[in-house]
Amino acid sequence: MPDDRLQIAVVMDPIEDIKPAKDTTLAMMLAAQRRGWQLSYLEFGHLWLRDGVAFGRAHPLEVRDDATDWFTRGERS
Repeated sequence: MPDDRLQIAVVMDPIEDIKPAKDTTLAMMLAAQRRGWQLSYLEFGHLWLRDGVAFGRAHPLEVRDDATDWFTRGERS
């Protein structure tokens, strides 16, 4: 059965290096997840161009409002 949830991809600095209490990207991802949206995570190094076409390798991501344990990153697709 297909997953009909809205899917968004976020390109950001390494998520393990952010300051969760101050990071606006994390706040936006928390809001999106509360709405039931599916999150994917990419760093700039996960993106490339081939023959003028953009590609990327995204990780599924779950986020939490917890200053010591704010994310779970899945395997890249």
